[in-house]
Amino acid sequence: MSRERQAQWTHRLERLRALRERFTIAHRYDRAYEAYLTIQHLYDRWADEVFCSQR
Repeated sequence: MSRERQAQWTHRLERLRALRERFTIAHRYDRAYEAYLTIQHLYDRWADEVFCSQR
């Protein structure tokens, strides 16, 4: 994976984690959970890109 692509993934994950944290602080647990699920989906996409592209 190129450094540019790796930076894109890192940036996305950091933004989503910060968003989830802000929702949690604001007691918007439903939105925090949605952000959590989005983060998990993003990790799945990242793993597909990293491990499937090596074949």
